[in-house]
Amino acid sequence: MTEKIGRCRLRQILRSRGIRQQQIADKLGMSKQQVNDYVNNRIVMSLETARRFAIALSCSIEDLYEWSSDSSSDDE
Repeated sequence: MTEKIGRCRLRQILRSRGIRQQQIADKLGMSKQQVNDYVNNRIVMSLETARRFAIALSCSIEDLYEWSSDSSSDDE
C-alpha cells in the first residue's frame, strides 16, 4: 500500500496559528503569490520547500498535506 498526496493543508495550518500568507512568505524569503499557489493547490511543494515550511511552522512535513491510501498497489 502506498500513500497518495492530497490537498495542501497550509491554509488551515496558517489560519489556526493566526499567521498571514505574507508573514510566512517573508519568513521563508518567498513571494506571497508563491505561498498562495501552495495554499490553493496550484503547485505542489518540493520536498525542500515542505521541509522549510514544516520547520517554520513547527509541524511535520506530513502535516502539510492530506494523505490517502492507494490500495491498488497491494498486489505488487
